[in-house]
Amino acid sequence: TRGFIFVMMKLTSVLFLTVHFIFVVADILVTIPDGTIRGREEYSQRGIKFFSFQQIPFAKPPLGELRFKEPQPVDKWEGVLNATTNTKVCYQTYGDDRTVGLENEDCLYLNVFTPRYPSSTNSLPVMFEIYGGGFMNGAATLDTFGPHYLMENDVIVVSVNYRVAAFGFLSTGDMVIPGNYGLKDQQMGLKWVQKNIKYFGGDPKKVTIFGESAGASSVAYHLLSKGSQGLFRAAIAASGTALSPWAYQRDHKEYAYKLASGIDENFKANSTSEDLLNFLRSVPASKIKDVTRIFPEDLHNDQITEGFFFAPVVEPAHENAFLTEKMYSAIENGRANRVPLMIGMCEEELLIKANDPSFSQYLKLIDEDQSILVNKNMRLTDEKDITNAANAIHSLYTNGRFEDHPGAAIRFFSDSGFSKGIIRHAQLQSKFSDVYFYQFNYHGRLSGNTGPFFEGAGKIRHGEDLTYIWAWDNQTYLNSFPQEDVLTNERIRQLYTDFAKHLNPTPSESELLENIIWPKVKPDDFQYLDFNNTLTIKSNPKADVYSKWLDIYEKMVVKPYDTF
Repeated sequence: TRGFIFVMMKLTSVLFLTVHFIFVVADILVTIPDGTIRGREEYSQRGIKFFSFQQIPFAKPPLGELRFKEPQPVDKWEGVLNATTNTKVCYQTYGDDRTVGLENEDCLYLNVFTPRYPSSTNSLPVMFEIYGGGFMNGAATLDTFGPHYLMENDVIVVSVNYRVAAFGFLSTGDMVIPGNYGLKDQQMGLKWVQKNIKYFGGDPKKVTIFGESAGASSVAYHLLSKGSQGLFRAAIAASGTALSPWAYQRDHKEYAYKLASGIDENFKANSTSEDLLNFLRSVPASKIKDVTRIFPEDLHNDQITEGFFFAPVVEPAHENAFLTEKMYSAIENGRANRVPLMIGMCEEELLIKANDPSFSQYLKLIDEDQSILVNKNMRLTDEKDITNAANAIHSLYTNGRFEDHPGAAIRFFSDSGFSKGIIRHAQLQSKFSDVYFYQFNYHGRLSGNTGPFFEGAGKIRHGEDLTYIWAWDNQTYLNSFPQEDVLTNERIRQLYTDFAKHLNPTPSESELLENIIWPKVKPDDFQYLDFNNTLTIKSNPKADVYSKWLDIYEKMVVKPYDTF
């Protein structure tokens, strides 16, 4: 898993080789109830002007007694706030060149980008972006999530920093450190939008939340949080859901105490939650990061299938709780925010795992101990039941050894960690709200994906669709890439922004989209958009294996489920 995260970071570093910077600095002032903000003019890759406001505080810095606490309302400021640069990111688990020297606990800031001169007389749809990174990494910085492409589609984009890793998701499972602080940061950002976006020309009644990977899982968690009701009217979840096994942590208390003992070996395992909180508040943030970075991990406990060490949890019921009910039952029984949902995945999400240095070792280990194939979410304890489930899962992909059939292993990782949960979420929620499903199958140069590839496995890996939505390294010129890449960029932007504008990704026929009309998912008729060089409507994604996963869960898995 650590290799998986490393590969994702390297992917973001090499995606674009042709980079230019165009900034025209001018005073653009906006006054909100908290104070006056100075932004700046920028230009999209086609020379279209937009306005940028970066690093606007939306909550008090979570320092001292506010570490491991819900975000608090921001204080007003005097004078003019310079919002022309973005220099702070929340503490990461595994940083890269983009975060060197920028990590800070004082990190609760957001950005606003608008294609029109800010005016309360405008009424543009708002797209609220939540970054991914496995709840361990990520930041709302321009060099990672440049809005330049989306600015050409006449929407306002808001991107928000939220606490990650232990700072955002440590929990003792009680009222001392209930957890989910990163999700609560996002929610505070959404409340800020409701209060302030009108001053930038946005319509607070037309907010769409969207994210990829852990950002998509966060989107799904907002669908389940009563505190997020009314803060948005639509949602887009790319390559993640609250049903993803990696997006939920059952053993949160165990990892909280492991963190403390990793910092100080004399910290006692029988200490109270209050003792733990006081201790963790007393140590430097950098120490928490350093210990988290070397957290014990073995290949028998893969975080992609078992849950990241610090991830969302179900909290005890209390006034500020973000989530108090298991995810599967909430979605299944219609206790999710009933807003239109666009959800999907890449063809072979965990093809990226092949770049993990431990990949071949992991395949050998699975062949020696097939119980690793059985997720914690199956809640099996009897050795015979575990063996039967492992055999059933293994036979879905190969009758031989995974070491000899790495493509089959890649398919297992992709389906177990991503596909089956994403498809199931769409299927369950389609009973209660409009759901549009897609599979991203386009392989172009812009993504930077040159393999390795494996027989029997797809070629489109986790995160490739992001490269057609965001301009990385501040400004990417598409004219050096194939026309098919440019077309894919234009198509995916139109689908995203039409969904934000009309609650329907194809409100009418369009030549750009080959005049398709994207149908909704129905519980008994699962149609979806196959996004490739051409756009095609198909039925039943991953049909060959998904129905068999359903059968395994129905016959072998202990109910009720939490993830899937």
